[in-house]
Amino acid sequence: MDITINKLDGRMVVAFIGDFDNAASAKAQRNLAPVYECVDCDILIDCTQLEYISSSGLRILLTIFKQAHGNGHTAILKGMMDEVEEAIDMSGLLDLFVVEK
Repeated sequence: MDITINKLDGRMVVAFIGDFDNAASAKAQRNLAPVYECVDCDILIDCTQLEYISSSGLRILLTIFKQAHGNGHTAILKGMMDEVEEAIDMSGLLDLFVVEK
């Protein structure tokens, strides 16, 4: 899995590319430090190229949500493939996020 992080229009934009499986989670934790440190912006998670998400990936999404929400900001999921959206929904996390198509 690859991760890109950019700040754009007052949002921290995180793009997950590929499979967010258990092996990718440790790398993601390290690479997401700038996202966890962002206290002044909403966080947009671009899922347009995310093909799979495991339970460890779902835990990281929850951490991102808590970070944004704890600072009074919004966490947004964008462009989910059906399988990814279904996994996030089944976990109960989908209702926490704002969803953009």
